[in-house]
Amino acid sequence: MQYQLSDVQHSDAEVLVRKCEIPANRRDPLRTIMFPNANARLSEEDEEIVKWTVESLQESLENNVCYFRKVMLGLDFYVGYAVWSLEYGSQGMKKAPAPDMRCESWNPATLDTRAWAEVSDRLREERKRVLHGQQTIWRLTSIQVAPEHQRKGIGSMLMQWGCDKADLNRWNSFVMASPAGVPLYHKFGFKETGQVWTELGIFKSMFRESKKAV
Repeated sequence: MQYQLSDVQHSDAEVLVRKCEIPANRRDPLRTIMFPNANARLSEEDEEIVKWTVESLQESLENNVCYFRKVMLGLDFYVGYAVWSLEYGSQGMKKAPAPDMRCESWNPATLDTRAWAEVSDRLREERKRVLHGQQTIWRLTSIQVAPEHQRKGIGSMLMQWGCDKADLNRWNSFVMASPAGVPLYHKFGFKETGQVWTELGIFKSMFRESKKAV
């Protein structure tokens, strides 16, 4: 069986969260800041996190400025996905809502809302600093690969799709990178422009200028 890149459907959200996002983020600094007391294995409390994350992904799927791709192994195995958003500046075009700002009426019991708000504010300020004056930005908001399929080219497949689309449309790209993602983004031409320090790791702001499409 081969890995295949395809569109994401609304019905894919729960399995992508369960098979890819939750397992991939067990040791992610931002996830640990948000959920410092979450269990290593799925528990009743973790089911709240799953439900909350699924709702967030479904909400993004309904947003026409968000673009999704998933990677499948055969027809049945979900191994990774990525979300890109096309965001605009201040020349009369609507700016995409930031995916890190949730508007739901409930939060999981294990979510440290204070810590989450604090680090989100710092990441957002760094993003605003780097993107000041940019009128159109192609932003990678999430890339998730199931642990058992990491280091097999899945992340590169997802990145290649996003970078090809950016180059075709002459969009500059941005990602706020967790420590683990920095080498992959370097590989696709992203350059470090700043950083946000946290006790659990350093996040890097990374920018990529569009290249002439071949």
